[in-house]
Amino acid sequence: MPTFLLHPEWLDLTGPDGAICHGADQDWFPDPWQRRAGCGPTTAALIFRYLARQRPEFSPLCPDLGTDCAPFTAHMCRVWNYVTPRSHGLNRPEYMVEGMAAYGEAVGVPLTPTLFSFPSARTKRPGWEQLRAFVAAGLACDCPVAFLNLDNGKIRQLDRWHWVTLIGLEGDTASIVDNGNAFTMDLNLWYATTKTRGGFVCALGAGEEFASSC
Repeated sequence: MPTFLLHPEWLDLTGPDGAICHGADQDWFPDPWQRRAGCGPTTAALIFRYLARQRPEFSPLCPDLGTDCAPFTAHMCRVWNYVTPRSHGLNRPEYMVEGMAAYGEAVGVPLTPTLFSFPSARTKRPGWEQLRAFVAAGLACDCPVAFLNLDNGKIRQLDRWHWVTLIGLEGDTASIVDNGNAFTMDLNLWYATTKTRGGFVCALGAGEEFASSC
C-alpha cells in the first residue's frame, strides 16, 4: 500500500535565486564547515518545519513558516546547535536521535525520536520488511523520515555519507527530497547492496508508541 506525506508541498522553499526548491539545501549555511557537514541538521530542520505546520502544539519547532530561504537558514543554524556534526559529520543515526530530542526539549516540544539501524554485517541486519514497515509507519503518521546513507550500494541517485528526507514509499520505491531536489529510488535495492551500516530516524517514535502518537 503506498504511503506518502499528506502535504509534501509544505517542504517547498524559495531558494536564493527565487526558484522553488523541494526541501532545503545545506549550501545555504553561512559557514564552510556547516556547508560541508550540514546534511543532518538540514534534514532535521526540514522535518521540524513540516511538523510545526502539521500540528499547533508543534509550532515552536519552527516558528517562522514562511517559504523564503533566509529565515529557514536561520532555523537551520538554530537546529545545528543541537543536531551537531562531529569530526566525521553526523555519521551515526544515534546522533540524530539525540539531537532531535535535545532540540525538542529546548523549544518545549517533547519528542521521542526512534531509530531503525542495521550493522554492516548482512547476517545481523533486520529484514527488509521490518525496514519497510518502519518507514511506512512514520509516513502514515504524516512525519518525514530521516535517512542516513553511508554507502550507495547500486543506487546512483544518492550522495554517499549523507542524510536525506524520505517523504513517500510505494512498493520498494522511496520518494526523497535532498538539497532542493525531489527524486525516487529503489529502497530495497539500496538495502540489499549497501556495504556499510546506516539508519532511519522518525521524530515521532515507532511501534506501539508511534501508533498512539498519530
